[in-house]
Amino acid sequence: MSILPHRLTRSADPIDRWILRPSLCLTIALSFAGRTAEAKPAKAAVPTPAAQPSEMVLDAVIASVDEKPITLSELSSRMTPPRKLAIKELPGDQEAQKTLDALTFERILEAEAALKHVTVADEEVEEYANEVARRNSLSRVEFEAVLGKEGKSIDWYKHQIKTDILKSKLAGNISRGGISVSESEIDEYIANNPMPKISGPSVKLRVISISTSGRSTEEVEAKTKEIEALLEKGEDFSEVAKQLSDGANREDGGSLGIIGQSELSSDVAEAIQSVDIGSHSKAIQAADAVQIFFVEERFEAKDSDDDEPSEAELKAHREDARKALQRQKTDEKLSAYFSSEIFKNHPVDKKF
Repeated sequence: MSILPHRLTRSADPIDRWILRPSLCLTIALSFAGRTAEAKPAKAAVPTPAAQPSEMVLDAVIASVDEKPITLSELSSRMTPPRKLAIKELPGDQEAQKTLDALTFERILEAEAALKHVTVADEEVEEYANEVARRNSLSRVEFEAVLGKEGKSIDWYKHQIKTDILKSKLAGNISRGGISVSESEIDEYIANNPMPKISGPSVKLRVISISTSGRSTEEVEAKTKEIEALLEKGEDFSEVAKQLSDGANREDGGSLGIIGQSELSSDVAEAIQSVDIGSHSKAIQAADAVQIFFVEERFEAKDSDDDEPSEAELKAHREDARKALQRQKTDEKLSAYFSSEIFKNHPVDKKF
């Protein structure tokens, strides 16, 4: 079983470039045993070999963020599993370099969060770790045991969680207030993505998919019940889809767009047949997933002489176009922020 933070993906985005500052000094602590020599009155003095120095304790500053150091020992402790690293091995150790990149980016996020007064409480991290354990049908002890089998510690996992929560909160700050989309941009999008012509009745759907691959029957049932419970409590379907769906369209809240009813499989058509607009279906079994459908809108069949979309369909298609453009612009803005803009506030000195 591989356990990763929700979609709180899992590791930091790759760091494409670094802002270099003057190299930092190597910090070395050495301790040596004293030298001893013994001379006898009747004989010429013979030098006694110097005692061997005791074990050398070595640490080094290998990078910094805002002039705050990251040391070799810190990097060693963050390896999975932790292992001793030698300075001379760092340039050719890809795993160490990847871990150093992640550790450095983590420090950048922490510095940026401090600048913007964004915090993550220990209780948030603990609550999330317990939630992940629960979603995997594990007690906290069992959860930590699974991490151990994967060569990961709970402290390592908490670092990942905190980093992901920080990144999520910073992303929320950046995108707060919404992204504007002009009517001309929508017109251009629709021109490049025309609405398919549907002559019969159609329906606008969303879906939550629960993959059965790699899960036991009990695990699939547990996740299905969890999702159904959230929906019954009135949680927004699209938000639940973003958080818990395994489908490829999860980022779009499970949106399937407008589909002709004739194009639906018999199982799906039957599942949504009596579902009211704004409600969801019961869970049904597909080839490799359990699926729950949400009916956003229904559209009547057109007259045989009129294959043009109705006003309601055009309005729905236009709204879908607006949301697609907003997602695209938001992704572009956040990508630029996390890949370059954030570094302008926090200089990085990466020695190796």
